[in-house]
Amino acid sequence: MDETLDARLASAGVDATTSIGATIRPTLADASLGATLESAPSAAALPRLSVDLDGLEGGAREAPPSLGSDLEVRGVLGEGGMGRVLVARQRSLARDVALKTTKDPQNTVAASALLAEGAITGQLEHPAIVPVHLLGLDAGGRPTIVMKRIEGVAWRALWERADHEVWDDWPGKPDDRLPGHLAILMQVANALHFAHSRGFVHRDVKLDNVLIGRFGDVYLADWGVATRVGTREPHLVGTPGYMAREMAGGGLVDERTDVYLLGATLHEILTGRQRHDRDTVAQAILCAWLSEPYAYGPEVPADLAALANAACDPDPAKRPQSPRAFRDAIAAHLAHRELAALARDATARVDRLEALAALSEPTLEERAELDRLAAEASFAFERAFAGWPGDEPSRAAHARLEALLRARRERAAALERDAHQRDPRVSAMKRALGLALLALAGGAISAVALAQAREPTPIEAVLYPVATLVALVVGTAVFRRAAFRTRVNRDLTLILHVLMLLVLLGRALGLLVEVPLAHHFARDSFALAAAGLIAAIAYLRWFAWVALFYAACGVVCTLVPSAALPAFALTTAFSIAVAAVFQWLEARAAVGPRAPPS
Repeated sequence: MDETLDARLASAGVDATTSIGATIRPTLADASLGATLESAPSAAALPRLSVDLDGLEGGAREAPPSLGSDLEVRGVLGEGGMGRVLVARQRSLARDVALKTTKDPQNTVAASALLAEGAITGQLEHPAIVPVHLLGLDAGGRPTIVMKRIEGVAWRALWERADHEVWDDWPGKPDDRLPGHLAILMQVANALHFAHSRGFVHRDVKLDNVLIGRFGDVYLADWGVATRVGTREPHLVGTPGYMAREMAGGGLVDERTDVYLLGATLHEILTGRQRHDRDTVAQAILCAWLSEPYAYGPEVPADLAALANAACDPDPAKRPQSPRAFRDAIAAHLAHRELAALARDATARVDRLEALAALSEPTLEERAELDRLAAEASFAFERAFAGWPGDEPSRAAHARLEALLRARRERAAALERDAHQRDPRVSAMKRALGLALLALAGGAISAVALAQAREPTPIEAVLYPVATLVALVVGTAVFRRAAFRTRVNRDLTLILHVLMLLVLLGRALGLLVEVPLAHHFARDSFALAAAGLIAAIAYLRWFAWVALFYAACGVVCTLVPSAALPAFALTTAFSIAVAAVFQWLEARAAVGPRAPPS
């Protein structure tokens, strides 16, 4: 490739000073120029133009002025290496026109290229192509194209100045001119699609070759390097900074070549840099040959980034197959631009949302922001996807949001289930019923103990907690669904069983070591008081009354041992009854037990 490239650069007259943004023009040896000249008229067949050069500053007459000259040259609009564009007054129609001619009458290459350009442009009558009024020879015998004078500026001037007055007729705002640039690019694509239908490829689409009128009109100009569709060009022709791979490597040039140039122009609109932005022409052409995809930043709409890379694919078969397909992709972006902006805004919120969700201990303000961001992102995605299928980044961001929301819902459901499990209002009536039954059993046992005219024996002292524990176990087995339905029920049931086991253990140890019965009752009372206090702190405040009753009982048993048995028996029965009453009142006061979450 390097040897071929060096040879092609040398044959095109390209040196180290050539800019990558400059157009490399065809030579007489170029196949493309020969193919174009087949349909161009010979210079001898062209009409003579009556041109008055008096108004051309620095110009020299090559023939006596004609008093009847229709075209009066008044100045220079532009000048290149081989040609120049003049502004002239057409007296017969009282209008200004543009004259494009060569600078050197002896330059046959420039003359041939101008003939080819005039022949092509004259056949392309389209609103977005500069109209050609006449192709003829001036007084010096040089080919001259008489064209419509465009009152406007090159597209590059609009790119460089977002506040240019010509922008008044285009969409967008000074801080966002992308919609206007895309609207212009669509009209350029329309012009190319028409040219292809007539069998011509432009080969030099770029910001400098598009003219923007003062009333929203667009013209694709400079058809000087255009050629026939299907031409294989062995020489370098075109602008290295935009050049398609087949142009850099001498491949077949067709409609998809101009699609590549549309993609390269879109790239410059999006990034402000030429697609093959390199230091030298050789490096730019090598870049064109490779045509690697470009990694656009997040500020570039994903669909436009994908379109630019697809249009500039090294394989023509993988590009949009016509300028119309390229234009349709731009139109789709514009149609959904606001929706895509919504999706991008939602994506930014999802990024912030993920950062907040990753915090182990968010503050109240951060929790509030998290809720707000989740709601705003959901709403934005809902609106965006209502009229737009979305692009890959927005769909991925939406999937991330759904995963975050799903995790939050699962966490909220888990917290709700846990709250339900810990809610003392749940199953309050069933606990009241269970405690009432337990109170009856405790009351019966206490009655039996009090009916004895004597102090219980150590064996009887053990049998009372055994009977109570049996009643508790039987009651738990009968009402097991209610006993284990919630965490509150499970914990309270477990506490009661553990307490009765401890009471039983203490009484049983009394069989081995002689301990006064009053001491057993005092110890058990203080243990039950401690358990009641813990239950009051953790679950139900009314357990504090139970704790108070048993604490008083413990004091009585300690200070008045003779009253220990009746005090403990009555306190037990009374405490269980009070607990049942409190549970019943709590169940009545609740606005219905909350249903467990599904």
